[in-house]
Amino acid sequence: MAAYQPKQGDYYKETNDVYWYWNVGAFGAGSWTNTNVRGKAKPSYLTGQEVDRVTKEPVLPISLNLATSTLSGAIETPAVSSTVRYPANIQFDSDTDYVVFQFGKYKPPFSQESDAGINVNSYEAYNNSIRDLEIQTISVKKIDGSGDLREIKSIMLPMPQDLSNELKNDWQGKSFTRMGKASISAAAGGAFSTPIKAAQDLSGNMNALREALTTTVLNKIPGVGGNLTANDISGSTRGVVLNPNAEVLYDSPNLREIGMTFKMVPRNSDEAADIKSICDAFRMASSPIYGGAGQLLTAGGEAEQISQDNFIRVPFLCKFTFRKGSLDHPWIPQFKPCAITRVQVNYTPDGTYATYSDGSSVATELSINFLESKLIYQSEINNGF
Repeated sequence: MAAYQPKQGDYYKETNDVYWYWNVGAFGAGSWTNTNVRGKAKPSYLTGQEVDRVTKEPVLPISLNLATSTLSGAIETPAVSSTVRYPANIQFDSDTDYVVFQFGKYKPPFSQESDAGINVNSYEAYNNSIRDLEIQTISVKKIDGSGDLREIKSIMLPMPQDLSNELKNDWQGKSFTRMGKASISAAAGGAFSTPIKAAQDLSGNMNALREALTTTVLNKIPGVGGNLTANDISGSTRGVVLNPNAEVLYDSPNLREIGMTFKMVPRNSDEAADIKSICDAFRMASSPIYGGAGQLLTAGGEAEQISQDNFIRVPFLCKFTFRKGSLDHPWIPQFKPCAITRVQVNYTPDGTYATYSDGSSVATELSINFLESKLIYQSEINNGF
């Protein structure tokens, strides 16, 4: 694709808020000219196409139609005014990959609220507390010194620098003697004669070892007493040890964890303010809220007012959705709502502290770690998780 050729009146804004425009001279040659106008308001005579400060490619209007996700904790379609994005001119067409973040109220999984309307299906009950995520608005302070708040309901960012998905399960190796293995099998199958027979096979050799272990002389020898096992004696005297009959046994699945890192470089003061709002929103969502929730049920079933000073409220959950265009991304697994376990903002990602004239960082790196709130089961893999 050919590079865009600027036209008379095309313009861009520098990081110091000074506007530049494409000026065509008398002989048809054009060049970028400083307007000497600085500020957030664009001069009225700049009627051309806004272009990117670096690439000089047109900055097209953003059009985004967020379809309702079919996943648990589905994201809502946010109003443009309550959405903050980086880059500010990111294009959301059918080929764009990006991630949408929204924050939801933590619903206690065993509360009466989460049990309301639940039938006997235990699987449905397990996921109920995150099925309908109550989207919360984060109010962050604007950087312009006005003291006003910016209401953020969703955040849109490009795909993170390092994206992976891990399913982890705990398996453990267990050792069984022949008698132990036979006993477990007997308990499952009801053949109780098997462990008795196995015990008789072992009794002859084990009796001699047991007697040796309990011998008063051995127990009193310095460095020996209390330190010997049956395998120690049989191995050191006969060169044999008990057969461990090792088996691998399934223990439990693990909740999924994921980390995301975004390096954000502002191209003007507005984008720098957006980056700060994004970082502040994640920091606020991951922090607890001072004070209790009002009432607490007593043992008698009556509601009792509780002191706000004795409690703090649980931080918000975060629902993020990987998307391609206006649909959920078909190639990347999704996550159920997650707890934010760590938020790190690095103001020196390039190893040197550097700012623009207004104090905003030349580059900011945002790192976030998440812990999924519910387990993933086999049947949910085909549903996009």
